[in-house]
Amino acid sequence: MEWKKILVNRRLLALIVVLFFMQMIVFWQDCEKNDRKWIERYGQTYDAYLKEQELQHMDTYRAKIQAIMEQADAMDGISIFAQENSFSKRNVALTKEAFEPLLDVELTYVKGRTVTEFFAFRFGGLCACLCGLAIALEFSEIRKKRVRSITFPTEYGRLRLAFEKLGALFIWALAVTFLFQAGIFVEGLLLFRENPLTLLSCPVQTLVCFADFPLKITMWQALVLYLLYRTVILYAIMVLVWSVALIFDHMVMAVGISGGFIAVEYFLYAKIDGNNVWKLLKYCNIWYQTAENDYFTKYQNLNVLEYAVNRNAAIVAALAAAYLLGAGVGILICCRRYPCSSKVSRLHRALDAVKIKLENFRGHFLEKRSLTGMECYKVLISQKGLIAILLLAMLICYRADFTQVKRSTQQELYYAFMEHYLGEPGEDSDREIVQLADKLDQVDVIFAQQYAEAADADTRIVLSLWYGSYEEERLFLKQIQEQTESLKNISQESGIAVWYVNLHSYEHLLQSDDAMLNLGLLLVILWNCIGMYLGENGSGMVCMINSSHREKFLYRSKIRVAMFITFAVYFAVLLFEIISVAAVYGIKGISAPVQSILALSDIRIHCTIWQYFFVRYLVKYLIFSSVCVGACKVLETVVCKKGLKNGIKNRKSV
Repeated sequence: MEWKKILVNRRLLALIVVLFFMQMIVFWQDCEKNDRKWIERYGQTYDAYLKEQELQHMDTYRAKIQAIMEQADAMDGISIFAQENSFSKRNVALTKEAFEPLLDVELTYVKGRTVTEFFAFRFGGLCACLCGLAIALEFSEIRKKRVRSITFPTEYGRLRLAFEKLGALFIWALAVTFLFQAGIFVEGLLLFRENPLTLLSCPVQTLVCFADFPLKITMWQALVLYLLYRTVILYAIMVLVWSVALIFDHMVMAVGISGGFIAVEYFLYAKIDGNNVWKLLKYCNIWYQTAENDYFTKYQNLNVLEYAVNRNAAIVAALAAAYLLGAGVGILICCRRYPCSSKVSRLHRALDAVKIKLENFRGHFLEKRSLTGMECYKVLISQKGLIAILLLAMLICYRADFTQVKRSTQQELYYAFMEHYLGEPGEDSDREIVQLADKLDQVDVIFAQQYAEAADADTRIVLSLWYGSYEEERLFLKQIQEQTESLKNISQESGIAVWYVNLHSYEHLLQSDDAMLNLGLLLVILWNCIGMYLGENGSGMVCMINSSHREKFLYRSKIRVAMFITFAVYFAVLLFEIISVAAVYGIKGISAPVQSILALSDIRIHCTIWQYFFVRYLVKYLIFSSVCVGACKVLETVVCKKGLKNGIKNRKSV
């Protein structure tokens, strides 16, 4: 019966549904972004690239496996790899043993973009983990101490309840993992129109992302194994959080301790390199197991006391240890802690003292703050408004595009040109473009002559490689010529002296205003507005508020709080977008005419780039503010029934 408690928790179910649909939308937009990126950069679709890679992988697969076998045999003859009882020798032997059965695998081409995108998608794992943490805190029943006290009278009842909670945690870990993974897989099949029977029945090594997978199984078996693997990861995390909540028996302290542990785990995950001696702490890590997928698809052995241990085996051992620790502590607390006891340990007295301090601080804060401050506390803390803001922050960080930090030669040439010739096109910039065009024309002539005179195939290959080294410069020349021609046409037609500006930065500012971020921001605004008014209705305070002569003042305070939260969240999102674009692409030339941005060349109003974006962001903020005020007014009338039926002032005298 324990697992059914989540089904009656409407807020928790709403959180799971919101995160599920959020990951579906993010996955769809990620696939579209991959298509756009490959078409813009390489002139071909991502599907065509994957097909080319897979065909090449099928042609060279058997040779690669054979090369691994030969390399393992060759390493036995090298002194540093042939030492007895050394990690190197054991690693070579295990690698050969793992890949040797794969020599007789028969590969056939299948369109497998669904699986490729499935294992490249990381946001779904974070969403599932967040749902698991919320479910674990709910099963700890920190906020339901009266209900929990009923289970204390009998010893065996407490032990049985502890095992039932562990079983319920496993059921929900499996259900959440299956829900999020099945949703992404089915969505991929529908987006890419793939045959599931053909895809699931092929050997797992057929796809490039499983080129280093050492097990000889089919795709459906690999997906089932991955589902179980992810379930065990989430289950261990949930059990640990459940035990921490039982130890401290206080929501703020439990969340704070869990957050600190997760922060330490993220530091280890981000700072430890894959070649570091402490890399075991990187792989046996909450963040690595939640946000990454290559531990499952790629083969690697870790050095554990000079023994070669499969990375997945080490992760499973760490998960088993975490589960045993969390389950043991949880069962012990469930069986030993009583509602009231004269024998209280020093640890419990210390924890109770900290809880009293926290409650006193909260009480003094609410007592000293104004009505507006109390409304802020209620909407952000009591009604879980901070959770909505945290989800939006996760979405923004996930969607931040830092792929251009490492630039190609074409991009480096373009950025250098824009930085040097920032301003109106002039003779110097035209002269440099002409010089580059003459240089490439001369390269074409030299290549044609020498290629025709080449005596053998090797010489022609060398010439082709030399000629291909200028491809990035040709792409840059084409890009800058098109931009120059467009700017000159705009100047002639409109009479506006347009500038050279870096189009990448401003185009990304325009693209950052996408539907996903707008939807996330809108949901945060509605979440806070609805929570602010549902809290009054759920606590039964609506009648008292409507009977008060300060009813209008209270509702005005609610609108002010909603407007303040809307402004703060919108400003934070906008600031993050601008800083991320400025850090990657740079933002220069903001005083240039807005027509310098080719996507905005049709605007006939004379204004600068910064003026255009200021008005654009201001209009967007006014729209969100209007939605906020409108939602508050509707909720006042519908939920709280402002000024209707319940107020003393509306009663007629007898």
